[in-house]
Amino acid sequence: MFSQEELLRLIHLQASSVTDDMEDKKFKLGYYLIFLIIPLSSIFYYIKYIDSADRAIGFLLYVAVSFIFMALLWKIVSAVNSRFDLKKLSVISVTAVGLAAADQLIKLVLSKTGFETKVIGKFFMIKQRHNIYQNGIFNFLKIESSLTSMIIFKAVILALVICLYKLFKSDTAKKAYVLLAAAAASHLLDSILYGYTLDYIYFYKVMTYDLKDYYIDAGISLIILLMLINEIKKSKEKRR
Repeated sequence: MFSQEELLRLIHLQASSVTDDMEDKKFKLGYYLIFLIIPLSSIFYYIKYIDSADRAIGFLLYVAVSFIFMALLWKIVSAVNSRFDLKKLSVISVTAVGLAAADQLIKLVLSKTGFETKVIGKFFMIKQRHNIYQNGIFNFLKIESSLTSMIIFKAVILALVICLYKLFKSDTAKKAYVLLAAAAASHLLDSILYGYTLDYIYFYKVMTYDLKDYYIDAGISLIILLMLINEIKKSKEKRR
């Protein structure tokens, strides 16, 4: 999983130079395959833990559900863009806040009710997990940090994401920005409201996600798509 720092470097390198003409109606069916890259690539990390058929099923469900969630997020931000125009900072702000609020509302309900349920047997569940590390790279390295330092760290990340607004040129990049901004805002709220991240989308002994994780994955996937399109265009121009 990408850390916030890696994500910001990736955005900085690509967002200022990449342009595209992918309106929602031009988003080809094949483009949706981009939403499989992050889930499938995670096999390189999780392969050592997939030591049974049950865990393999859990991983496959993670890939399938992730693809569906990210495709739906693309449709949602595309619908907002077609109606209100994401080139306006006010529209981007309201959309990002709305997405962050959706994640936080789910967490509020779960934390107050203790609700858990099976969606597909034991393999795919709504099951709460407290992620005390709260950060992709910290989680990977199992580095603990104080709540105050984590809040400051996430506030800085959110401020940097807001400052990156002007770098985004194309509609697709704007949509990626909305998702990443929503994830950054929800990350900060996690630390302020809970002191940890409340994950709740559970895949059997593989991982537990929350909605903002899908915001991050979908946003990064769109940036990767723009990078690929940009490289293809450069390749075609060299051949002329």
